Amino acid sequence: MKVRLDIPMRGLSGKTGRMIYYYDRRSGLTLARSSFTFKNHPQHPGFRQVQKQIYSIEPSQGYIYNLKDYISNYNFLPGNELQQIRTWTNLYNRIMYALQKALPGQVDLASITRQQIYDQDLPCKSVKTAVEAGLIPALEGYERWSNLI
Repeated sequence: MKVRLDIPMRGLSGKTGRMIYYYDRRSGLTLARSSFTFKNHPQHPGFRQVQKQIYSIEPSQGYIYNLKDYISNYNFLPGNELQQIRTWTNLYNRIMYALQKALPGQVDLASITRQQIYDQDLPCKSVKTAVEAGLIPALEGYERWSNLI
Protein backbone atom coordinates (compact mmCIF):
# COMPACT_ATOMS: atom_id res chain seq x y z
CA MET A 1 0.00 0.00 0.00
CA LYS A 2 1.28 3.49 -0.79
CA VAL A 3 1.65 5.78 2.19
CA ARG A 4 0.94 9.48 2.01
CA LEU A 5 2.74 11.60 4.56
CA ASP A 6 2.10 15.26 5.36
CA ILE A 7 5.84 15.74 5.74
CA PRO A 8 7.75 13.72 3.12
CA MET A 9 10.36 11.59 4.83
CA ARG A 10 12.37 9.63 2.27
CA GLY A 11 14.30 7.68 4.88
CA LEU A 12 11.28 6.54 6.86
CA SER A 13 11.57 2.88 7.66
CA GLY A 14 10.78 0.65 10.57
CA LYS A 15 7.85 -0.67 12.53
CA THR A 16 4.95 1.06 14.16
CA GLY A 17 2.56 -1.31 15.85
CA ARG A 18 1.66 -3.94 13.26
CA MET A 19 2.75 -1.83 10.26
CA ILE A 20 6.15 -1.91 8.56
CA TYR A 21 7.23 1.15 6.57
CA TYR A 22 10.01 1.24 3.98
CA TYR A 23 11.19 3.47 1.17
CA ASP A 24 11.43 1.96 -2.31
CA ARG A 25 14.21 3.74 -4.24
CA ARG A 26 13.10 2.30 -7.56
CA SER A 27 9.62 3.79 -7.45
CA GLY A 28 10.37 6.74 -5.13
CA LEU A 29 7.50 5.76 -2.84
CA THR A 30 7.21 5.05 0.83
CA LEU A 31 5.43 1.71 1.13
CA ALA A 32 3.72 0.07 4.07
CA ARG A 33 2.61 -3.44 4.82
CA SER A 34 1.22 -5.19 7.84
CA SER A 35 3.61 -7.44 9.68
CA PHE A 36 3.44 -11.11 8.86
CA THR A 37 1.84 -13.50 11.29
CA PHE A 38 2.59 -17.15 10.72
CA LYS A 39 -0.44 -19.40 10.40
CA ASN A 40 0.12 -23.09 10.87
CA HIS A 41 -0.88 -24.65 7.56
CA PRO A 42 -0.47 -28.29 6.52
CA GLN A 43 1.24 -27.31 3.22
CA HIS A 44 3.90 -25.18 4.91
CA PRO A 45 6.48 -27.94 5.63
CA GLY A 46 6.46 -29.01 1.96
CA PHE A 47 6.81 -25.42 0.77
CA ARG A 48 9.64 -24.82 3.23
CA GLN A 49 11.45 -27.92 1.98
CA VAL A 50 11.12 -26.79 -1.64
CA GLN A 51 12.45 -23.32 -0.82
CA LYS A 52 15.43 -24.75 1.04
CA GLN A 53 16.20 -27.12 -1.83
CA ILE A 54 16.01 -24.63 -4.70
CA TYR A 55 18.23 -22.17 -2.82
CA SER A 56 20.70 -24.91 -1.86
CA ILE A 57 21.56 -25.01 -5.59
CA GLU A 58 23.28 -21.64 -4.98
CA PRO A 59 22.92 -19.90 -8.35
CA SER A 60 26.14 -18.39 -9.72
CA GLN A 61 26.77 -14.65 -9.57
CA GLY A 62 26.50 -14.45 -13.36
CA TYR A 63 23.08 -16.14 -13.25
CA ILE A 64 21.93 -13.76 -10.51
CA TYR A 65 23.20 -10.81 -12.57
CA ASN A 66 21.21 -12.08 -15.57
CA LEU A 67 18.08 -12.34 -13.40
CA LYS A 68 18.57 -8.75 -12.19
CA ASP A 69 19.15 -7.53 -15.75
CA TYR A 70 16.00 -9.34 -16.91
CA ILE A 71 14.03 -7.68 -14.09
CA SER A 72 15.20 -4.18 -15.01
CA ASN A 73 14.21 -4.75 -18.65
CA TYR A 74 10.90 -6.38 -17.68
CA ASN A 75 9.91 -3.58 -15.29
CA PHE A 76 10.79 -0.95 -17.92
CA LEU A 77 8.20 -2.27 -20.40
CA PRO A 78 4.94 -0.35 -20.68
CA GLY A 79 2.12 -2.22 -19.03
CA ASN A 80 4.28 -3.78 -16.32
CA GLU A 81 4.10 -0.82 -13.90
CA LEU A 82 1.55 -2.58 -11.73
CA GLN A 83 3.10 -6.05 -11.86
CA GLN A 84 6.77 -5.34 -11.36
CA ILE A 85 9.20 -7.97 -10.18
CA ARG A 86 11.08 -6.54 -7.20
CA THR A 87 14.00 -8.92 -6.58
CA TRP A 88 15.95 -11.66 -8.31
CA THR A 89 14.64 -14.19 -5.78
CA ASN A 90 11.07 -13.55 -6.95
CA LEU A 91 12.06 -14.24 -10.56
CA TYR A 92 14.09 -17.30 -9.53
CA ASN A 93 11.06 -18.72 -7.68
CA ARG A 94 8.85 -17.96 -10.68
CA ILE A 95 11.20 -19.84 -13.02
CA MET A 96 11.50 -22.87 -10.73
CA TYR A 97 7.76 -23.24 -10.11
CA ALA A 98 7.02 -22.73 -13.82
CA LEU A 99 9.55 -25.49 -14.53
CA GLN A 100 7.75 -27.87 -12.20
CA LYS A 101 4.42 -27.00 -13.82
CA ALA A 102 5.81 -27.38 -17.37
CA LEU A 103 7.42 -30.77 -16.67
CA PRO A 104 5.11 -32.60 -14.26
CA GLY A 105 6.53 -35.88 -13.08
CA GLN A 106 10.02 -35.09 -14.36
CA VAL A 107 10.91 -32.37 -11.86
CA ASP A 108 10.41 -32.48 -8.11
CA LEU A 109 11.55 -29.19 -6.60
CA ALA A 110 11.85 -30.77 -3.16
CA SER A 111 14.75 -32.87 -4.41
CA ILE A 112 16.17 -30.95 -7.41
CA THR A 113 19.94 -30.55 -7.61
CA ARG A 114 22.36 -28.64 -9.79
CA GLN A 115 23.61 -31.92 -11.26
CA GLN A 116 20.05 -32.91 -12.20
CA ILE A 117 19.57 -29.58 -13.95
CA TYR A 118 22.65 -30.21 -16.12
CA ASP A 119 22.07 -33.93 -16.64
CA GLN A 120 18.44 -33.53 -17.77
CA ASP A 121 19.23 -30.26 -19.59
CA LEU A 122 16.40 -28.48 -17.77
CA PRO A 123 15.37 -25.06 -19.12
CA CYS A 124 16.09 -23.33 -15.81
CA LYS A 125 19.85 -23.67 -16.34
CA SER A 126 20.00 -20.15 -17.79
CA VAL A 127 17.64 -17.22 -18.21
CA LYS A 128 17.95 -17.60 -21.99
CA THR A 129 16.75 -21.22 -21.92
CA ALA A 130 13.97 -20.30 -19.49
CA VAL A 131 12.70 -17.69 -21.96
CA GLU A 132 12.98 -20.10 -24.89
CA ALA A 133 11.00 -22.74 -22.96
CA GLY A 134 8.26 -20.23 -22.13
CA LEU A 135 8.86 -20.26 -18.37
CA ILE A 136 9.07 -16.45 -18.34
CA PRO A 137 8.03 -13.87 -20.95
CA ALA A 138 10.43 -13.17 -23.82
CA LEU A 139 12.14 -9.80 -23.87
CA GLU A 140 14.17 -8.17 -26.61
CA GLY A 141 17.80 -9.26 -26.47
CA TYR A 142 17.18 -12.25 -24.21
CA GLU A 143 19.95 -14.16 -26.01
CA ARG A 144 22.59 -12.40 -23.91
CA TRP A 145 21.38 -13.93 -20.62
CA SER A 146 23.20 -17.22 -21.06
CA ASN A 147 25.14 -17.54 -17.79
CA LEU A 148 24.59 -20.97 -16.27
CA ILE A 149 23.03 -21.58 -12.90
